[in-house]
Amino acid sequence: MSAPNPVEHLSYLACLAEIRGANDAADLRFAVSRLNGLTPGEAARLEQRIRQPESPDIPDIPAVAVWRLRELASGGGEAALRASRAGIPALLRGLLELGAATPEQTAAFARDLGVVTLPDLQAALEDGRVQRVMHTAAPRVRTAADALAGEVPPVTLGRAVEILTAIQTRITHHCPQLDDVVMAGGARRFEPLVAQLVLVGRAADPAGAVEALCAMPEVDDVLHRTSRRVLLRVHHHEIDVRVAAPDDYGTVLFNHTGSSTHVAMVTARRRPSLHAREEDLYAHGALPFIPAELRNGTGEIEAAAAGRLPQLVQRLDIRGDLHMHSTYSDGQDTLEAMVAASAALGYEYMAISDHSRSAAASRTVTLDQLARQRDEVLRLREQYPGITILHGIEVDILPDGRLDFPDVVLERLDFVLASLHDAARQDGPTLTRRCLRAIAHPLVNVITHPANRLVGRRSGYALDFDAVYAAAADTGTALEIDGAPSHLDLDGEHARAAVAAGATVTIDSDCHRVRSLDRQMRLGIGTARRGWVEARNVLNCRPVSEVLAFVQAKRNG
Repeated sequence: MSAPNPVEHLSYLACLAEIRGANDAADLRFAVSRLNGLTPGEAARLEQRIRQPESPDIPDIPAVAVWRLRELASGGGEAALRASRAGIPALLRGLLELGAATPEQTAAFARDLGVVTLPDLQAALEDGRVQRVMHTAAPRVRTAADALAGEVPPVTLGRAVEILTAIQTRITHHCPQLDDVVMAGGARRFEPLVAQLVLVGRAADPAGAVEALCAMPEVDDVLHRTSRRVLLRVHHHEIDVRVAAPDDYGTVLFNHTGSSTHVAMVTARRRPSLHAREEDLYAHGALPFIPAELRNGTGEIEAAAAGRLPQLVQRLDIRGDLHMHSTYSDGQDTLEAMVAASAALGYEYMAISDHSRSAAASRTVTLDQLARQRDEVLRLREQYPGITILHGIEVDILPDGRLDFPDVVLERLDFVLASLHDAARQDGPTLTRRCLRAIAHPLVNVITHPANRLVGRRSGYALDFDAVYAAAADTGTALEIDGAPSHLDLDGEHARAAVAAGATVTIDSDCHRVRSLDRQMRLGIGTARRGWVEARNVLNCRPVSEVLAFVQAKRNG
């Protein structure tokens, strides 16, 4: 048969089918073997039959291979390869397109190493598995991995949770044989940026559950499948679903939750074994259960071994939300709607804290509007006696360190948040001085999202955080852990340092709409837990009387 070579073509397609876990992979492999065994005369006769579309099926050549050969003979071979490459995981497609691996090597990654995503490859590079398979070509793969990491940005935590929650709901409806489906990976650890969207579930018949997952509505493509794993493409996102048997669910969930450092360190403490529960796995390593948010290789194993793990803050510890917005500024829902929703969440108190006039928000509250808002707060207090409504403001810290509203206005409010929204092109030391001046102000109760970072877009201000923590602790000013998906600020690392320095923190939603109040509070709590924060460190885990006393203590000096 004429070029392009049909054996190479079918071999390439067989590799792609094998990566996907498609049923036709074996048939294509068989056809390759059959073609390789043909004499020149037999090959010529086969070519003639291939070029006759009306010809019946060809003995000893599987139908899928005949179809692919006729496709090739009619000039559609390259289009077929492009379409098949589009149906494999992005990582493996990238390795092929960069020439970092052959089709056979790429199939071996999936088949022998279980490498189908970028985090899979990074782990295999780290532990030497790629070197053992690729030998001298391993550096080429590493270079390709670095290039692909720059091309495929991670997903923000807020978006990751949204996507995975939607998939969990679909699984509940369409795959009832898979239960206890939970987020794993970075999303379970509340990483601000999530590299891989992972779910882990349990099934008595894992292979049957995989079949049901592949058949779910709204699954755009099945990129890879084995009897225990399926990589789905749903709305342009790759979803990695791990299916465990009941007796190894805890082991699978553990392996796909912690950082590589955490998993390696715990694994070194125990003998290989399967566990139905994560608690049993940790006990096998002579450790208490370590919450997912702490599994980052930052001292949690040493603390667990010494019995010094923190009693992490939980959702039930939160008594109120001290940062939210209404239609008085850039919120999407009315003040009354925010109050009603806060009451429905069971909060003891809430603070409305719209933006002051100098904020760059789409709408801000003027002094006249603030007065009208005060009147509405008084009315709503009568209408909702079960929740304490605090009238507050999120006031901007101006470039010279002054606050956006005068003291005579702020002192009439119940609660004052201060924010460094505008960097004013200032350097870290200048921004730090602005922040410290606000912290020293007797009417400022909380510094919100102190670094003013935007997750995935801006790392935040280069403040002297040690000075900020010390000043906050000395003056009785709280530092916020903001649950807005765009902020998550303080992040886990800074929150841990802040409470270690003796600062009080708040965990707030910074919410602009009713439907996100609980979701953003949970993101804030997860971020706080990454920072080893306990309920005793959190102002809004205290009763409203203690919150008001916290405010008054600073005002009294």
